[in-house]
Amino acid sequence: MVAGKTIKSKSGEKKSEIGTEKEKVKIETKRVKIEIEKVNQSQSKQNQKTETEEFNLNSTKDIKISSRIIDQVIGQEDAVEIIKKAALQRRHVLLIGEPGTGKSMLGLALAELLPKEKLVDVVSYPNPHDENKPLIRTVPAGKGREEVLKSRIDGARMFKNQNILMFILAIVAMIAPWWILRVYEQKLGATAAAVMFTAFFIGGMFFLVAFVMFINFGKRMPIGKEGGVPKVIVDNFKKDQAPFYDATGAHAGALLGDVLHDPFQTFFGGDKITVIDEKKGLTGITMVKLIDNIFKTPTHKILKREKNNYEAIHLPKDELFILGEKEGLVSKVEVLSTNRYDYQGEMIKITTSENKELIVTPEHKIAVWRNKIIEYIEARNIKKGDEVVSKAEDIIIDEQDIINTYNQRQQEQCRLYYQYISIKEKNPNWGYKRIAKVMGQPIGKTRWWHAKKHIPFPIQTANWLKERGLLPLTITHPKLPLIAKVIGATFGDGGVFENLNGIFLSSSEKEAVQEFGSDLEEIFNLSKDENSRIIEGGEYGHSWCYQNTNRNVIRFFLALGAPKGNKTKIELKSPGWIKLNNKLEDEFYGSFLGGELGTPIIHKQGNYLTTLEVGITGLPRLKENRIFFLNELGDYLHKNRVNTTSIYEGTSKTEGSLVFRLLIEKKMDNVLLFLININLNYCKYKVDRLYKALGEWAMLKKNKYNELINRGYGAEHAMKVLNLTPNSLYLLLNHFELKEVTA
Repeated sequence: MVAGKTIKSKSGEKKSEIGTEKEKVKIETKRVKIEIEKVNQSQSKQNQKTETEEFNLNSTKDIKISSRIIDQVIGQEDAVEIIKKAALQRRHVLLIGEPGTGKSMLGLALAELLPKEKLVDVVSYPNPHDENKPLIRTVPAGKGREEVLKSRIDGARMFKNQNILMFILAIVAMIAPWWILRVYEQKLGATAAAVMFTAFFIGGMFFLVAFVMFINFGKRMPIGKEGGVPKVIVDNFKKDQAPFYDATGAHAGALLGDVLHDPFQTFFGGDKITVIDEKKGLTGITMVKLIDNIFKTPTHKILKREKNNYEAIHLPKDELFILGEKEGLVSKVEVLSTNRYDYQGEMIKITTSENKELIVTPEHKIAVWRNKIIEYIEARNIKKGDEVVSKAEDIIIDEQDIINTYNQRQQEQCRLYYQYISIKEKNPNWGYKRIAKVMGQPIGKTRWWHAKKHIPFPIQTANWLKERGLLPLTITHPKLPLIAKVIGATFGDGGVFENLNGIFLSSSEKEAVQEFGSDLEEIFNLSKDENSRIIEGGEYGHSWCYQNTNRNVIRFFLALGAPKGNKTKIELKSPGWIKLNNKLEDEFYGSFLGGELGTPIIHKQGNYLTTLEVGITGLPRLKENRIFFLNELGDYLHKNRVNTTSIYEGTSKTEGSLVFRLLIEKKMDNVLLFLININLNYCKYKVDRLYKALGEWAMLKKNKYNELINRGYGAEHAMKVLNLTPNSLYLLLNHFELKEVTA
């Protein structure tokens, strides 16, 4: 019976492949050794004299050896044929095996067989603006050394002229004191002459010291036109064949990466796993049922091994997603492969305080909360009382998450209050004095709680949210897309004040901030303009700012992951729960892009758009965080068929901070797909401006296309002239006008 089933990561997949290739190489090596032994045995039976007469050799120097390395390889005939074919077809070859089997020799042979190429030298020039980013250039083979020599000659010539001048000044500095002594002695007397002699003599000594330092340090200073002598990184001087770089000796992890965990850590077949389906949402299914269904799919290719009746399948991209841990959050993760095999041995059953059970092998690693971070601990090392990371019945936040947004003192008051409630429920006849004595707390505190007054503020906030059906907040809550829309705006032009006095959104459009306020009122069932106001003003032009001062609303969004305070100075981390559903991602990033997207206009020449980008600011120490956040945004855009080019780092208007820009590809089909597939919230003006720019550009392209067609040119020629792809032409003719009318 199949007792073990597992889902493994990408690193595990690689490890399995490497192991397979390694077995093949070992078999090949063993076969070669046996053949060599047989040859030695047959040769030992022959007479030495007969052998010499047959080959007519006096010494080994008479043996003719081919000049080609490929013909010098012995015992790897199959590998030689593969190398020849790879050289002919210009393919990659992966050589894996034990030391001494001939991998390096085969690599040299492959480099020798490759067709002659036009080689270049790679030269590194010092960057005068940033010494950590040298300028890399290529020059024809052999010219690299000439560039270095030329730079040294130029530098030497410059220092030669400077040295002559310095030598003249040094001689003057040594002679000047004696000349001054003679002149001043005749004019002003011996005393004045001695004073002037001393002054000039000391000055001359200082100059000589400076002269010596200049000579010594001058040799170390960068010279040449670019600020220093260039260095040749790749030197192909007098070479007509591409070089071979030997990587022998690299450890196994250097090739495809170290394997983080053993892919054969095993779940029991009855364990449940949470699968993410775009239509059904989150669904729980047993491991045995899930994997059996996968193995029954006829399109999947099953890999088999005899040992332990092992079977595996590599899944197509985007076929299966489950709920897992990513960047310290419970998130959507992709399954790359699955396997199942017979297991004989001990298994460990883990039971949580919520009566959830998990059966795994002793070496299987479990996600455990330790020191406020997630650590992976082998099941055999887990102790009673450890906090295991688990999914809590589709709940995104609950009462405890609200309490955690308050300080430690208030959290402690909540703990005591719940302790009081627990004691009271178990002992309904006890009075507040007896309970206070048991708890070790003042009587006044339990007296207020007994009168149902002075309940801790965090619990009051949680109760207020419960009354509105927002706690616990589950992934099936109908208002969740609207909540994602609002929290996305807090990452853009909105936010939460540092002192928690309000949640706000700023915009140049009054309609946008009014819509933001209406969304908050709908989420929390607030009356119109309750605890809110709209301020008119603006530092960089006319703008509007909506503010809501309801602390319960603010705590709710903090618990969901909204940033607090000046976003330039804090890390930005997109909430993990928005990735559980495509609709949530669309609303979140739609609001963020609504605030941070830089919309283009059509260039004055009329043939292309200006930059289309998304920019966020941050202190230099937050560079890694900002790049990670923009890469997540880039992944979302790519998922919606919108291409990005790169992330650009520049200076910000705010002193001491940087701006990081994600550049979106400006090809027509890409901009069209952006407008069709990406929803923008709280920014009708930006949408209209983007449509206007693209509309003008598209009409120019469309009119020119129709003109070329009417003149008798074919569609292919017209697309080439207008720099259109078939996809952009299709979108231009069939979709864009329809989208423009409905916008």
